[in-house]
Amino acid sequence: MERIKLTIHHLHKIISGEKQDAQAVARIYAGDELLLTETMTGQAVHFDRFIKADSDTGKPLRVEWDCDGSAEMSVSRAEVCPCCGGDVHY
Repeated sequence: MERIKLTIHHLHKIISGEKQDAQAVARIYAGDELLLTETMTGQAVHFDRFIKADSDTGKPLRVEWDCDGSAEMSVSRAEVCPCCGGDVHY
């Protein structure tokens, strides 16, 4: 089973010299078509989210985001196990 893998490389904002929770909205596209929107709040360092995308066309993926702090994200397709949603069992 294929899913969309959204990798949040970092998410936070700096207030008075300290890292705080930030809010971001990611828009994931296949080609020029918007597949889905994900909203996240908190702090993250290299965190993966696996998202079901029924309308995935197979075109190249890209992610754009808005954030009230600092964020870096990437997107790819990933195979996951249909029974547990984790790594594929061989």
